[in-house]
Amino acid sequence: MIRLIFSLFLIPIFIFASAIDTKIAQNQKILDSSKKNKDNTTVKIKEIADKIEASNTNLSKLEEDIIKINEDIEQHQKLLESSQSKLNDLQAKSSDLIKEKNSSEEEIINTIVEQFSTSLALQLASKESLQELIDNEMFNLLSTNAKQKVLKLNENYNRLTENTKANQQEINKLNSYIKDRLKTKENYKALQIKHTKSLENLEKEHKLYQAELKKVIEQQESLSKILSDLKIVKQQELKKAQEEKEDNQQVQTTNVRNQKYAKDLDLDVKKIGSSTDGVQIVKYKGAKTIAPLKSFKIVKNFGTYYDPVYKIKLFNESVVLQSNEKGSKVVAVLNGKVVYAKKNAGMLENVVIIQHEGGIHTVYSHLDDIAPTLVVGKWVQKGSVVGRVDENLTFQVTKDSSHIDPKDLFNI
Repeated sequence: MIRLIFSLFLIPIFIFASAIDTKIAQNQKILDSSKKNKDNTTVKIKEIADKIEASNTNLSKLEEDIIKINEDIEQHQKLLESSQSKLNDLQAKSSDLIKEKNSSEEEIINTIVEQFSTSLALQLASKESLQELIDNEMFNLLSTNAKQKVLKLNENYNRLTENTKANQQEINKLNSYIKDRLKTKENYKALQIKHTKSLENLEKEHKLYQAELKKVIEQQESLSKILSDLKIVKQQELKKAQEEKEDNQQVQTTNVRNQKYAKDLDLDVKKIGSSTDGVQIVKYKGAKTIAPLKSFKIVKNFGTYYDPVYKIKLFNESVVLQSNEKGSKVVAVLNGKVVYAKKNAGMLENVVIIQHEGGIHTVYSHLDDIAPTLVVGKWVQKGSVVGRVDENLTFQVTKDSSHIDPKDLFNI
């Protein structure tokens, strides 16, 4: 009778604890979903940040090139203006020289007419150039004064002609160079405008993802608080039951095993990829056991890492094992009792959680299938099939409220 009364007294406590477990599981689903959104958003932000960094680098290089081109154009613009002024002077001198030449030619003709016949003067004056006139043997018959005038005129004319030609070639070269630089500058400016717009779009998208990530993180923190509050309430109820057990130690002696099982069933499904704040890690001190997959490679390790975008220290509480065979069997790594087995459990997909001695729990998530005979409450042996995976298995190990590196359980 005493045992019956005590059992009836404990029923509300276990019902209350069960209700809290249900709330924890429900909120955990929402938490897992928000965590998945956070991870996806973080990956996208990483991609966007890389694009922004590349665009910034290209834009800086482009701006440096434009500055150099501008300096080059300014320098050659001054040379062009100087050359143009010089050319104008040479053209003016050439014009004066032509007038002087014509005047000198008339004077030469008059001189020749005075010294020779009109026909000879016309013959000499008909030469196509002063040089041809000078080369003619009859030129020697001219007076010394006339010769000097012709020679001086020819020398000055040739010099100015060569200078004018060289100067024009230089100006043509500079004009072509500056025209090419101006075209290049316009192309660079167009590219700069394009990159600037692209950068603005990337930054805008980055801000949107940051806002989304912040919202997801805030939601996750809120859910974490709810879970924490629920667990505290449950611990308080179990503590109350423990105090009552101490008051009725003699009566409750026969229920010690049941109380132990109830305590061991205090399952805590941890969120994945959380912040390192408050995370506790303990070493596995048991004997080495088998791995959950027969043939695999590790593609994601357990432990802390830094987010490449924000340099935030994060914690990954599981390992991801990539199966070398499609449809590989996933087995229990230790003897234990199935305390959670659910298909389509949010971001974790199909999940199985097994409780073992010493407060250890193993979590097998992202299963492609759960063994049909596996149900909550079933005791399984080490090596028993819990499900199958085609690609990746996420494997996690906890001890009480602390994390264990899953690789410590088996030899790799």
